Amino acid sequence: MKYKLKIAVLMGGPSAEREISLITGKAVVQNLNRKKYTITPVEMTRGGRFFVSASKKFLDLQNKDRKLFDIIFIALHGTPGEDGTVQGMFDALNIKYTGPGTLASALAMDKEKSAEIYRVHNLLTPDFIAFGTKEWDSERAAIVRHVKKYLGFPAVIKPTNQGSAVGTAIVKNEKKLISEVTRIIKQFPRLMIQTFIKGQEATCGILEKNGKAFALPPTRIISNANEFYDYQSKYAPGGSTHVCPADFSSTVNKKIQSLALKAHLSLGCRGMSRTDIFVTDDGKLWVIETNTIPGMTPTSLLPEAASKAGISFTKMLNMIIAASFKNN
Repeated sequence: MKYKLKIAVLMGGPSAEREISLITGKAVVQNLNRKKYTITPVEMTRGGRFFVSASKKFLDLQNKDRKLFDIIFIALHGTPGEDGTVQGMFDALNIKYTGPGTLASALAMDKEKSAEIYRVHNLLTPDFIAFGTKEWDSERAAIVRHVKKYLGFPAVIKPTNQGSAVGTAIVKNEKKLISEVTRIIKQFPRLMIQTFIKGQEATCGILEKNGKAFALPPTRIISNANEFYDYQSKYAPGGSTHVCPADFSSTVNKKIQSLALKAHLSLGCRGMSRTDIFVTDDGKLWVIETNTIPGMTPTSLLPEAASKAGISFTKMLNMIIAASFKNN
């Protein structure tokens, strides 16, 4: 009998994206090829413990249970599953896992650091200022002056280490800037304020085959629920419309693919990623951020784009797993 790889699908966790992670994890479990894999859904509690979803048995991955699986499919969104924390633990324990490694995950999750890397690699990205709670308390007037002088309004406020547009707000004047930062920073202690880019939202996924990364068809995103592609637009039924392949010109679509691939490689990603890009009327393409564990819910962009490229959900998962084995 042919050996079946033992895969744990890790989901849940303590982040603000926990519920989406559970949906992603369940979708991965449902679409993995049962002829190739023995699949065990594993949930991370809000307290950071791991347990097998079916039996409710807690796992000790640091000791006796570390060799129960050949590889762990990480379906954790946000901290600590997407920021390099879990990846670093698995590296230390010599446990194989899917997706980008520790450093790439940490860099991509930190929007401040990833923006700096984009600039080093000549990727156009919005100007920004980043600060923490102490700086906001002691240097508030200086931060506001910087925004007014160098970034302007509207401006975009976002936590430096969250995904799914959690904690993101667009502000159109100084009064709203102060009130929104004051509100958001209570939950997320480090924020960035970016220049608002007025344009059409696009995104492009990256997969790997035989050790080589390649871009999927880009998607144009139309937010139906709100002003921008926020949490509700991403996950509510009918919250957004996805045009894939994107209905930009073929030249723009190729540029989007090229930029997504360059962002993937500049951050040192492996296996998969998805980069968000804004296309403005003057022909500029702005790289916004790179997601190292894209959602795989029924409304998610990566599996949708893969299907447009003739890659089924199941085949896409096979490719992610194969790439992870090659690069671990």
